[in-house]
Amino acid sequence: MKDFGKRGFWERNLIGRIVIGRESRAYGALAGIEGLPARFKRLTPFSLAIEYLEGRDLGGVERHEIGPGVIRQFERIIDDIHDRGWVHLDLQRRSNILLVNDRVFVVDLASAFHPGGVPVIGRWLVRLLGFADRLSLIKMKTIFASELLSPNDRKLIKMRNLLMPTKWSPEQR
Repeated sequence: MKDFGKRGFWERNLIGRIVIGRESRAYGALAGIEGLPARFKRLTPFSLAIEYLEGRDLGGVERHEIGPGVIRQFERIIDDIHDRGWVHLDLQRRSNILLVNDRVFVVDLASAFHPGGVPVIGRWLVRLLGFADRLSLIKMKTIFASELLSPNDRKLIKMRNLLMPTKWSPEQR
């Protein structure tokens, strides 16, 4: 449940309406994608109820607890989101990716964006902005299933590590 109803006037009316509106539109547009919460309802202009999922965020999961199948599920979710012209932009394993009975769920679509709806350049924007989602996927592969890293993934890791050399080492958890 997200509720801005008890916040101050400006936060409730400026931030609350925008965040709840964007997230509600994202859940509606992405309905039916396996791996996203299936039920949601906008209760007021300032609040949104989302299906509760009992699980663990991937930040609390050890390397040996999940295998390549879970990472492939995560990849399918990202592909499905992008195929609909949306990008998530905030795929953090410590808060937005849950493991529920060996199934992956991506939650919290507040930062999701729909560049695919932009005429002419929409698909290009999805690819460009979706790069952030792809980097999250590559990081998950690095941590949990390095055998799934493609040669292209490895090139992207090298390029990324030029900018941030202490991140994403194979030993990092």
